[in-house]
Amino acid sequence: MMSTETPMERPTDSELHAYLDGELDQADVTALEGWLAGHPEDAAKVHAFKLQKIQMHQLYDAHLDAAVPDSVTELFKDPEPRQWLPGWRQIAAGIALLIIGGATGWGVTQYGDGGANQAPENQFVRRALDAHVVYAHDTNQPVELRSTEQKRLINWLSDRLGHKLMTPDLAGKGFHLIGGRLVNDQNMPAALFMYEDKVGKRVTLYVRAGMVGGNTKFRFIAEHGMVAFYWTNGPLTYALTGEMPRNALLMLAQMIHDDISAASS
Repeated sequence: MMSTETPMERPTDSELHAYLDGELDQADVTALEGWLAGHPEDAAKVHAFKLQKIQMHQLYDAHLDAAVPDSVTELFKDPEPRQWLPGWRQIAAGIALLIIGGATGWGVTQYGDGGANQAPENQFVRRALDAHVVYAHDTNQPVELRSTEQKRLINWLSDRLGHKLMTPDLAGKGFHLIGGRLVNDQNMPAALFMYEDKVGKRVTLYVRAGMVGGNTKFRFIAEHGMVAFYWTNGPLTYALTGEMPRNALLMLAQMIHDDISAASS
């Protein structure tokens, strides 16, 4: 399908889905990841596919064993399939998409026009929420560099963002740094730091530069059990996301803010 010996053609959506589902061999994985590293628009598409997959599992896994209503079962027992059945299936599929869009709250414009009608900081925090959904629930490789390489991690991400970064200390609230990764934020580099407590609860700190005129006050957004606090400090804008009560996350955000302010003073 793919070759590392000849220039690679743009992967199809089917190949991107196969990559996410673990259906490619190692050579194809290596070739595709090389392509994604140089083509942020396709990397963003993979990100969107992965997010959609996670959200569908979150929405429907709890109902996999639910009994099918008799009224639906009867439709498929009809010995003479009715002519309207294919159309009914199409309508049902459309209803399912509407339910998914309405229930998740992310909306089509999140990946359609990129949320062009939203304020820049609203777009920023929603991308931080997306990143949390994708990476905080990843049991395989949630971070690119572990906390055991903290100095290398900080230097690498600081160099990419063009500003000196730090990893705030949250040990006072029971969270330790796992590590971090570089993420794509509308073709701008962003850093994602991940923390975990002793029971495995994770919070992520999303950081990027270039949000000129950002609000220095804490603001928050809540989405489906997730809460994010976001603010600007100097040239960098931050978003802390977690699945916990608002007040608990606010205390962590205040610790981070105080650590960053003390380090920059």
